[in-house]
Amino acid sequence: RRIVEPAKLRVNFQHLVTASPVAGLGGAWLVEPLGENTSRVRLLHEFRAAADDPGALDRIGAEIDRSAVAELAALKENAEREYADAELTFSFEDTVHVDGSAKDLFAFINEANLWSERLPHVATVRLEEDTPGLQTLEMDTRAKDGSVHTTKSYRVTFPHQHIAYKQVTLPALMTLHTGHWTFTDTDQGVAATSQHTVSLNTDNIARVLGDTATVADAREYVHTALSTNSLATLNHAKAHAEGRR
Repeated sequence: RRIVEPAKLRVNFQHLVTASPVAGLGGAWLVEPLGENTSRVRLLHEFRAAADDPGALDRIGAEIDRSAVAELAALKENAEREYADAELTFSFEDTVHVDGSAKDLFAFINEANLWSERLPHVATVRLEEDTPGLQTLEMDTRAKDGSVHTTKSYRVTFPHQHIAYKQVTLPALMTLHTGHWTFTDTDQGVAATSQHTVSLNTDNIARVLGDTATVADAREYVHTALSTNSLATLNHAKAHAEGRR
């Protein structure tokens, strides 16, 4: 049984069923804020032995200590991972407004097999679509520094409004990259949007950006790189769609 006291940052607990040599066991979790992003967690126990045996009390106490250390370590690991993940995983989007049709914009993004001819940052491209609407896209893209990176993505298309994808060959700074292209009719024309969700690979930050680089530096680097390519693609799609009016 647990009694949660949010105002006190405390959770009391009592085991309703115990096994010999334990006759009763209860306690509390207490959280003590130490700063804006730091806390101390204490795990308290009270117990009774089934028999009046000092040796049994010692054995029970030792086992509870071992269990408490493991529980606190697991709590620390999971809480810190969740906090870190919130910083490491982020989403953003770029939008251009187009005086053209959603159909033409969709066609430009859908026809990725033509990107090496249409987009300056795409060196080579390979597109497979054995089942209509299900695509495998591999391409070599040029970065600002002149380096070439190979990526592979699986795409699902929804004419003429939406293309979703998951990148499966990832650059060194990412452990996850998903996104979608959307084309939404507005009073002024069409809003063409590229959205990205990214998780950073912290193991490679120092190798790629230098020993003093931080997670914030990696976020900015990845955001800038992806936005640069997205906006380049969107603006070429805009020119294509507006040229067909």
